[in-house]
Amino acid sequence: MNGKAITHIERSGARHESGFTLTELMVVIVIFGIVSAVALPGFTKFLRSIDLNGQVQRVATTLRVARQRAITENNNYVIYWSDTDHGWGWWDDDDNDGVKDGPEKYAAPEPLPDWMTVTNSSTNPFPADSLSFLPNGSATVSGSVIISNPEGFSRSLSVVRPTGMVTVQ
Repeated sequence: MNGKAITHIERSGARHESGFTLTELMVVIVIFGIVSAVALPGFTKFLRSIDLNGQVQRVATTLRVARQRAITENNNYVIYWSDTDHGWGWWDDDDNDGVKDGPEKYAAPEPLPDWMTVTNSSTNPFPADSLSFLPNGSATVSGSVIISNPEGFSRSLSVVRPTGMVTVQ
């Protein structure tokens, strides 16, 4: 009986092969290409917004660390904006005179990416390009800056004078 079954299959010519035809593979590749072309601009915009958020958080962390050091070391820490370097720097104002001199510790401004725009808030602008954190944790000035990218995504970085609190919104 086994012989008849094998003969019957051989005679009918029925063969079952697994896999995909070249046409099916080409259709899948074309569909994948179309979906990728549509999704890529949105994905790039999403990555830029993630990068912007990371940069703003990095600046906020720098401000918070300077505030904490002012409290811990019982002296002023000055944060300043440099238009030339397009970034924020700081120095440990050991003698509390508001001037960076001699042996005082400092960090040169870390440049932000060129595609980022930093503008003073129209509703709560910083009055100057620098602020100091005092030994009691407060800041010398209040203000907000808006940091944005070309795609229209923006974050607000604020400092509250009486408490020295740094917020990102």
